[in-house]
This record gives sequence, C-alpha cells and structure tokens, in this order.
Amino acid sequence: MTEQFPYAAVACGVLHNVFYRKPSEAFLTELNAAELTAQWPRFGTDPAPALAMIQSSLGNDEPDAIERDYYQLFIGPGPMAAYPWGSVYTDKENLVCGETTHAFIQFCREQGIAFELPHNEPEDHIGLVLAVLGQLFEAQDEAAIKALLAHHLLPWSHRVTEQMAEHAQTGFYRGFGELTAILLKDWQQALDVTPDKRVLHK
Repeated sequence: MTEQFPYAAVACGVLHNVFYRKPSEAFLTELNAAELTAQWPRFGTDPAPALAMIQSSLGNDEPDAIERDYYQLFIGPGPMAAYPWGSVYTDKENLVCGETTHAFIQFCREQGIAFELPHNEPEDHIGLVLAVLGQLFEAQDEAAIKALLAHHLLPWSHRVTEQMAEHAQTGFYRGFGELTAILLKDWQQALDVTPDKRVLHK
C-alpha cells in the first residue's frame, strides 16, 4: 500500500477539515466543485455510495442545514450526537482528557508532532487524530501509521461513525461517516493492523 500513502494523506486532510472545522460556505463550495465521486482515491472498498450521498447533499442541502448538523453531532449545546473525542468512549466515566488522551499525546511527542490548537481542548479529537495520521502517511512512516491505528484510533473510531450513521441529519455527514469507516477498514486490512481491544463505555 506504500504507493498509496500520498493519496491517503490527502484523504486524511479532507477528513480532518470535515470533522474538526465548522463547514464554511467556501469549504462546501470547494468540495462540491472537486467532484469527489470522480476524484476520490480508491483503497479497496468501493466508496461510490458514500461519495454520492455527500455529493447529493452538497448540491441539495443549504449550507445552514449542514452547519446545524455539524453542531448537533460534534459541538452542542447539550449532549452531542457523536462525541468526537476518543476518551469519551474509552473512559469509564465518559470523561475527556482521560488515560487514552494522554497516551495519544505521548505518542505524538515521540513522533515529533506538536499541537498548536486555537483553544484549550482534548487532543484526541477524531479530526486531530486523522490530521496526525495524514502527517504520518505523508512521511511514509509505516510503523508509526500502524501504531496510531492500532492503539489510538481504531479501538474507538467506529463508535463515532456509527453515531453519525444513526444521528446525522444530512447526507453530507452520513456520507462522510460512512466514508471514514470504509477508509479505516481498508487501511487496517491493507496494513494488517490488529486494533487494541478496549471496553467502550459509550
């Protein structure tokens, strides 16, 4: 799969923006113009149905509707439909900044990756973890890629995408949730990664 690492890095960059940033009208316009159904890289599983869902939403849903969906899934106010932090799932009390958060921070330090975040927030946000994964794909560091997937993302990421499938109100986020699940499954299989077994509490 190493020849596909640059494409995986680009995919991670897009997913980082989808999960971590409020969907600005400029970003949605850019995605719509990019014709994802034709341009998105293939890694194994056919992503066409997920991409078609995203493209249809970009063409038919108002930007305000997509933004409202982003807030109800990942921001609030109130309980979030799809909590984006790993420790919410891995911590018995569903607390942010739990043990797995600190393990991910330590992993990033060992890789020489430092966070410069606009706010004081937990680093194990799925959008930030995907950004780090993208950097590792770009660096062609297969050992670190496999370690991040096995220890810091795959043990809990499926809960985020499952919650998106259940609660997203636009095809944009339903599609990106499905696309993320497909990519992570494909990369797990291609790199022969065995995720840590963790009891999830949410």
